[in-house]
Amino acid sequence: MALTLRQLRYFLVLSEELHFGRASQRLHISQPPLSASLRLLEAELGVKLLLRNSKRVILTPAGEAFQRQARRILEQLEESQNLVQRIASSATGLVRFGFTPAMLFRGLPELFKLLQSRYPGIKIQLIERNSADQVEAVMQEQLDIGFIHSMPLPEGIDSVTLTDEPFLCCVPAHHRLAARRRLAVKELANEPVILFGRDLAPHYYDRIISLFHHAGVEPQICHEVSHWLTILALVANGMGVALVPQSLAKSGFSNVSFVTLTDSTTRHQSHCIWRHDTDSHKEIRNLLLDCLKEQHQERNRVFGQDEAPD
Repeated sequence: MALTLRQLRYFLVLSEELHFGRASQRLHISQPPLSASLRLLEAELGVKLLLRNSKRVILTPAGEAFQRQARRILEQLEESQNLVQRIASSATGLVRFGFTPAMLFRGLPELFKLLQSRYPGIKIQLIERNSADQVEAVMQEQLDIGFIHSMPLPEGIDSVTLTDEPFLCCVPAHHRLAARRRLAVKELANEPVILFGRDLAPHYYDRIISLFHHAGVEPQICHEVSHWLTILALVANGMGVALVPQSLAKSGFSNVSFVTLTDSTTRHQSHCIWRHDTDSHKEIRNLLLDCLKEQHQERNRVFGQDEAPD
């Protein structure tokens, strides 16, 4: 005879109470069925789980081990039940997600795969826009959710931090600094610098310029672009150096090297944003945030805290 979930539940309550009367009351059954269930369970396992005398009930070493396993099995069962119920009742429909290209290296594809595997009724449309355009589109309800680089947000936009990471120095692979493990910003004096145009990203433009000024260096800006990936491409072609977020080291670009900065405490953040006062896709948004939390917990477990959300 195979073990049953009822036997596991009965045993777990009894192992917690260590009293047949109290356990029976919690289970809303009389003591004889509880005692019979325990005898059948011990017979099936071939071990003694509890020792009982007129004064007390105690767990045997085998009972203590089985208590942990029974609790884990029942918790996993409850999680599975909740997951199936959420899938069955999840909202369906098309959700418009804005993103910047650099988000592809911050776990965005994996996040969407996780969301759709859990909730196949959700259809995702990706729309590439820069951060400022996404904020405006979310405000105008042209986008449901945006994935943006950090910037001041207007009233009415809610957000959650996706990544919080340091800046690295990106140099051509043949550059004199490419073999270094660490360098100071002042060592970039007189180097041609590739940077965002200030009109596109004043927040980051000012922060990066301040890094140079804090090091006593006037940056020699040679090229201004509109995407982080364009910056990497220009560096790869030997057209300058750049300060870039750590996650871009995962981009797979050849002919570039990434070097840790020793004198920079400035960090790069990216965010998931949505309009505060709309209930459109609220349920799907909550499911997305659940997936996001799970994804970051796993990333922190494997890689540490550098990219942990707030």
